[in-house]
Amino acid sequence: MLGDLGLQTSYRSGRDALLDDFYVPCLQEAVRYDRAVGYFSSTLYQVVGLAFTDFARRGGRLRLVCSPALTPEDFDAMKQGDEIGRRAQETVREDLERLLSNPAAVPATRLLATLIANDIIEVRIAFADKPSGLFHDKLGIFEDLEGKRVSFRGSANETWRAWGYNHESFDVSCSWRNEQELLRTREHADSFQDIWRGREPGVLIARLDEVTREQLVAIADDDLDHAIDEVRLHQGRKLNQVVGRPLMEHQRLVLEDWEAQGHRGIVNFATGAGKTLTAIEGVKRWTSSGGAAVILVPGRDLHAQWIRELESELGEVQILPAGAGSSKSDWMQLLPIFTASGNSADLRRVVIATNATFASSDFQRRLKSGSHLLLVADEMHRAGSQKVLPALEQSVCGATLGLSATFRRQFDDDGTDRLIDFFGPVLSPVIGLAEALMLGLLVPYDYRMHEVTFDDDEQEEYDHLTKRIGQLIAQGEAPGDPDGPLQMLLIKRSRVLKQARHKVPTAVDILVSEYQPGDRWLVYCDDAAQLHAVIDGCLEAGLPTLAFYSGMPSDRDSVIRSLAEHGGIVVAIRCLDEGIDIPVTDHAMILASSTVEREYIQRRGRVLRRAPGTGKVSAEVHDLMLVDRIGGALTKSEALRALEFVRLARNSAARERLKVIVSLSQDPIELPDLLDEEEGSD
Repeated sequence: MLGDLGLQTSYRSGRDALLDDFYVPCLQEAVRYDRAVGYFSSTLYQVVGLAFTDFARRGGRLRLVCSPALTPEDFDAMKQGDEIGRRAQETVREDLERLLSNPAAVPATRLLATLIANDIIEVRIAFADKPSGLFHDKLGIFEDLEGKRVSFRGSANETWRAWGYNHESFDVSCSWRNEQELLRTREHADSFQDIWRGREPGVLIARLDEVTREQLVAIADDDLDHAIDEVRLHQGRKLNQVVGRPLMEHQRLVLEDWEAQGHRGIVNFATGAGKTLTAIEGVKRWTSSGGAAVILVPGRDLHAQWIRELESELGEVQILPAGAGSSKSDWMQLLPIFTASGNSADLRRVVIATNATFASSDFQRRLKSGSHLLLVADEMHRAGSQKVLPALEQSVCGATLGLSATFRRQFDDDGTDRLIDFFGPVLSPVIGLAEALMLGLLVPYDYRMHEVTFDDDEQEEYDHLTKRIGQLIAQGEAPGDPDGPLQMLLIKRSRVLKQARHKVPTAVDILVSEYQPGDRWLVYCDDAAQLHAVIDGCLEAGLPTLAFYSGMPSDRDSVIRSLAEHGGIVVAIRCLDEGIDIPVTDHAMILASSTVEREYIQRRGRVLRRAPGTGKVSAEVHDLMLVDRIGGALTKSEALRALEFVRLARNSAARERLKVIVSLSQDPIELPDLLDEEEGSD
C-alpha cells in the first residue's frame, strides 16, 4: 500500500531519481492515478507504455488531462471555443500520426491505444480560453485500495524528459501523515475533479472526439497482455541495435552539470547506465587542457577493466598502472611525471591505482597534487574506508569525479558525508534502475523467488543467537567494534543464514530443471565450500559448470570467454560484486547475500547489462529466500532484498507472493553492515 513506501515530503532532480524513488513505487501500489499536466507530448506515450504496464494488469485506472500545443496563430484563426476545440483535436491526431510513422514508437503507441480502448486510460484535452493563456497545471494524485492518497504538485510534465532529464521538483502530500496533509490531498483531488468536469475558470475541456477515438481503437491490440509484452520485447530488441560508443544524452547532460559545478561531483547512475564511459570523456576533456588524471578502483578486476576501456576509448593514451600486481618500482619512478601538468590530446597520460595503493605513503609522497589534478573514484563508496578516505581528504586537486550506483555507505553516515564533501554534489540527471530500464540501457527482467527453510537444528541455533544478540543490545551494546561480543554473534548468525543446509540442493534442483543449452548463468555463493558443493552437484547432473573466485588456479578471463562463447553456469563468490562486466549473463541466482544494499543491487545489475550481438533481450533473477516456520521472511534484510528485486520486475505474481511473505514476517533484528573488505593490491 502507499502508506508503506516511506515517501519524502519533496523530490528534486539531482538529489533523487524521480522515477525510481517516487513515480514507479507509487504506481505499483496505486489503483487510480489522476494527472493534470500542461503539455501534451509524444514522449508521453513512452512513459505510459513502459511505466504503466503492471498498473494496467492490476486493473488500475488513469484519468489524464493534458494540453496540445496551440500557437497564437491558431487562436488568431479561430474565433469561437468550438473552433479551438477542433484545432486541439487536430493537433492530437497529427501527433498520433507522427508516432505511427516512427517504427520505434509504434509498440508504445499501440499500447496506449489499447489502454484507451479498454477504458483503462481516459484522456481529456484542456486549453486556455484566451490566446495569451496556457493550461499549465501540473498536479497528480495516486490512490490505493485502502483509499490512501499521495498527491504531488510541482514543475514536472508527464513526459519522459521531465521525469528523466530535466531539472524538476515537486512537493508531496500523504493523506495518512497528519491532518494538514490529509486536507491538502483532498484539496488536490477536488481541484482535479473541477478541471476534469470543466468547472475550472478560464479552462476549456474537451473529450477525445469520435474521429480520434476511432483512430486509436483501429490500431489497438485485441489482447492487452500481448500489447504489454510487445512493449517489453521492443525494449529488448532496441538493445541489439546499439553500435559504437557515442555519449548518450544523460551522459552528455551529467558532464555539462559537472563542468557547471566547477568540475566537481558524483555521477549516480545505475549499473549499466555508462558511468565508465562518462568518466573517460571527463578525463579526456580534462587532460586535453593540460590537466593530469588519477583513477581510483577498489581491486584488481576493475583495475584491468579500466585499462582496457581507456585503451579502447582514448587510443594512444599512456597508462601508468599502480597496484594490482604492477611493478612498484616502475610506478614509483614515473608517478611524478604522469601526475604533473602538461597533458595534451597528442600526449595524454593517465594513472590507474587501486585504493590501497593510492592510500600508501609511497604513492602519496610522489603524487604531484595541485589545481591541475583530477581525481576519479570508481565505486566511490569503497574510497570511504578508514584507510583511503584520509588520503583523499589530504589530496590537493582541481577536479573530482565520483562514480557509483550506490554511493551511500550503509551504516556510515559520517563516511558518506565526508565523501560528498570531497567529491561534490550529486550531479543531474540521476539515473536509477527505472530510468535505465526505460531508456533501454538494461534489459527487462523476471524475478523468481524460491523459499528455503532451516532444518530444526539450524532454526534452534538461529533462535539462540538471536536471543543472545537481543540481550546484548538491551544491555546497551552496539555493533561497530570488530572484536566485540555483539559483532562476533552477528557474524556467527549471518553465517548460519548464508550456509542454510537446504540452499545447495535447492540451487542444484533449480539449475537442473531450468538450465537450457546456451543459457549463461551466474550463481553467487557465500564461500569456497558452498561454491564447490554447488559445482559438484551440477557436474554430477551433467551441467556445464565453472568456478570463478579470487586466487583460483586457472585463468579467470578464460572462464568469462567460455561463458560468452558456449554458455554454461559460472559459480562465483564476492569477487564479481563490483563493476565487473559480464554482460552476456542472462540468468542470476543468489544463494547468499549480506545485508549491504549495494551488494545485492550490484549482483542484480550484473545480469541486466545489455549484450549487443548475443540475442539477449531479457533476464531472470533467481533468489533463494529464507522463510520461517509460518512462511514469513526470516530476517528483515531478506525481505528488503526481495522487495528491491521485485519492485521493477515485469512479473507481477512474484510481487503478490512477496506481499504475503512480508505480512507474515515478525521483523527480527536487522544484521548490520560488515567492514569493507579491501582487496590486496601491491
